[in-house]
Amino acid sequence: GHRVNPFSTFEVARLPEIRFGSGTFDSLPELIATRGSHIVLVTGRYSLEKTPRWQQLLAGLAQHDVRWHRFVVEGEPSPELVDEAVAMFRDETIDTVVGIGGGSVLDAAKAIAGLLKTGTQVLDHLEGVGRGLSYTGPAVPFIAVPTTAGTGSEATKNAVLSKQGLDGYKKSFRDEQLVPEYAVIDPDLLATCPPGQIAANGMDALTQLIESYVSLNANRLTDALAIDGIRAARDALLPLYDDPAAATAARAGMAYAALLSGITLAQTGLGSVHGLASPLGLHTYLRSGFAHP
Repeated sequence: GHRVNPFSTFEVARLPEIRFGSGTFDSLPELIATRGSHIVLVTGRYSLEKTPRWQQLLAGLAQHDVRWHRFVVEGEPSPELVDEAVAMFRDETIDTVVGIGGGSVLDAAKAIAGLLKTGTQVLDHLEGVGRGLSYTGPAVPFIAVPTTAGTGSEATKNAVLSKQGLDGYKKSFRDEQLVPEYAVIDPDLLATCPPGQIAANGMDALTQLIESYVSLNANRLTDALAIDGIRAARDALLPLYDDPAAATAARAGMAYAALLSGITLAQTGLGSVHGLASPLGLHTYLRSGFAHP
């Protein structure tokens, strides 16, 4: 082992109730109905709609007498987008927020669920650029359904929000109360993921697992999860990239690795690699001639 004391003191922060496996998406309407009858569905623009699953989900909600409103998130969510959604649904007595999509969709949904009942706005709480008000809650229960294998947002208390432009930023709204109540992870949802997205998301998950493993805050429990996640990503990422529709075992492996990356980062925090990613990306983008500073 790489620690002097294998049983040093550690804490485990709250995790969602996790439902993992092929076909778990089918049980979503029933699960939602146990949490209330009036929901906000946060999704991406098209990816879910293009599959039969969208109609299947809506039919299931109707069958369980669940009323729904839809909110669409395109690209990385901004504080303004979240505030807009909150203003739209604040008076609707929403029981549950359900996010179905990639990391951006889940982060937006998480922030919306956090602010529907508080009467506050994103910038009241956003770390580093906000007004520094402590978040008291309560949050509306949140069900996270990832459709990509990447950020691990389904297991964390962070909602990453960003502002574009030269005075832009990428910051977290985070609180223990924002952890999803349920994470429903159906690897079959990865079958329609484009290879470019699989690669980017997969490297995100793998990096988070490695950063968690070498973190100064790591412990024996997070090491066990991180190593297992790294192995799963090692075996699954390339086969999934090569043929997402056929690679059943690889879909499960990457969905699992991404989930573990969220669990471990939630416990250990991340390292300098994540801190460097945003400025390095901007620097590369500007040098490539796509934009002028």
